[in-house]
Amino acid sequence: MEYTVTELARLAGVSSRTLRYYDKIGLLKPARINSSGYRIYDEKNVDTLQQILFYRELGMSLNHIRDIITSPSFDRTKALKEHRMKLL
Repeated sequence: MEYTVTELARLAGVSSRTLRYYDKIGLLKPARINSSGYRIYDEKNVDTLQQILFYRELGMSLNHIRDIITSPSFDRTKALKEHRMKLL
């Protein structure tokens, strides 16, 4: 499934401006930009956004979050398990 900025913003409960800012700072790049210039996000982007929002809830800065999720040693499955433990 693919989403535009507006659709993903509504789905995630954030503003379109937030998603555009995340793109600008290199935190959440869209999967592609269509011929009309719209940012298009895929399921992997949705998962990444969920990670970002979780870390934001923990009070982490966007720079720190970017360092975490762009690290070559970042393990998405391990991170999800850690999130689950923190929530429990």
